[in-house]
Amino acid sequence: MTAVVRSPNIASMTAAYELLLERLQTYATRNGLDDARLAREEFHRRTGEFVEGEPWYELRMNMFLDYYLLDRPSPSGLTPAEAFLVDFGDALDPAQRLGFAHLTVTLRTAFRLLRIRGPELLLDDLGGGGRWRAVWTLPTTGLKVGDIVDTRIVLVDGVPTTGRSAVLHPGEAPEAIAQIVSRARGAGMAPRDLVDHLDKMRLKLDRYSNVRIRHVYQYPDDAIM
Repeated sequence: MTAVVRSPNIASMTAAYELLLERLQTYATRNGLDDARLAREEFHRRTGEFVEGEPWYELRMNMFLDYYLLDRPSPSGLTPAEAFLVDFGDALDPAQRLGFAHLTVTLRTAFRLLRIRGPELLLDDLGGGGRWRAVWTLPTTGLKVGDIVDTRIVLVDGVPTTGRSAVLHPGEAPEAIAQIVSRARGAGMAPRDLVDHLDKMRLKLDRYSNVRIRHVYQYPDDAIM
């Protein structure tokens, strides 16, 4: 799928997205934090454990919150984003309702950058196939064609954006990642499991920067670290 991108107001879109997520987080934790703690343990198992004080803590915490609010079914069987719409959708004005509805259909996967034009990217979905045009809304600089980045595509004000978090893999990793992706597709691995595994590999590399990439970026069954 190739989505059309109109001229972006990045600051406005970022603020709008954050407001929606803040409201969802308040809703999801209204009865306490027990479920959020369980979700964080699950996220650590899927993508690697992180603790406060590490350089990547804020990035990983944003990734976790997005997982908790947008991806993970609550005990009701719905994600917090879906449950919020069920409970409050009729009370929202049409624009608000559409904004929250877009949070129920986000796409988190691994992308290869095919083209960069200012903040607008053409992305190849390595997990599920297809191409996307999206606006890069994050402060990371130094992106180049051929890079592989794990991020979430979110419609904000009708524009596909990269949300609030992204994991950029090192420039030496695409060959190893291509081999992992090929095996994952052949094995029928879910795109969500693939991107979680790649995120975990990147976190390991952040911790063990003196280890060769080929020893870190391995298919799950072959991983030695």
